[in-house]
Amino acid sequence: MFRFDNLVLHEGNELAVSTILSVYGTKDKILPHLFLYGPSGTGKTHLLKALAEMLGAHMAVAFISAHDLKGTEPREGENSWDLETTMAAGDRGQAALVIDDVHLIAAAYASALWIASNKLTTAGLPLILSSLASPQELFEDNLHLRSRVTSGLVLRLDAPSDSARMLVLDKMARDRNIRLPPEVGRYLVNHKSRGLHDLAAMLERLDVHALTRSRRITLPFIRELEKEGLL
Repeated sequence: MFRFDNLVLHEGNELAVSTILSVYGTKDKILPHLFLYGPSGTGKTHLLKALAEMLGAHMAVAFISAHDLKGTEPREGENSWDLETTMAAGDRGQAALVIDDVHLIAAAYASALWIASNKLTTAGLPLILSSLASPQELFEDNLHLRSRVTSGLVLRLDAPSDSARMLVLDKMARDRNIRLPPEVGRYLVNHKSRGLHDLAAMLERLDVHALTRSRRITLPFIRELEKEGLL
């Protein structure tokens, strides 16, 4: 479950997290648009899902992963993202549209994004986007859409330091009831991957192999898995 209380704060995300909680943590007020961007593995999806869950306590939320729409174009009548239905489902018409990895569909869905932003702006409701690229890079040929998107909050996430990655990895292990010795965590961060998504997937694989073989997760065990091409 992606929530704010299981998100590990570090120097690359703490300003964005505190700003989001401050701005979107209060209901019954006009909420600005949000554009969250930064390199892969910086926790954008976690933040968006945590925010969607928080907003969902008092409004309808449509959460869209752009990966599901990659390579497609909106069909006739889809430009509204069905916002009328989402808004009708919310208390007093309150709703939010959240799109993760919008860079994947920015060109094909520019018109749909523009229409959605207009509807939400008029209602005082938020369009919430995440992207690898900044708005300036993403909408360089659509100045009106760029202006609308950047009229709200634009927040950047940066990759954590190695020490912060260790904290994140340890937190992920504890959340999964996995005993991960510090030396194993250091090895994974320094020799396997610095991406948080990769580390999370690697942790899951380690847990499966350890349970299957009734082994503890240790450096010798990891090296066995590496020799077998399993890690």
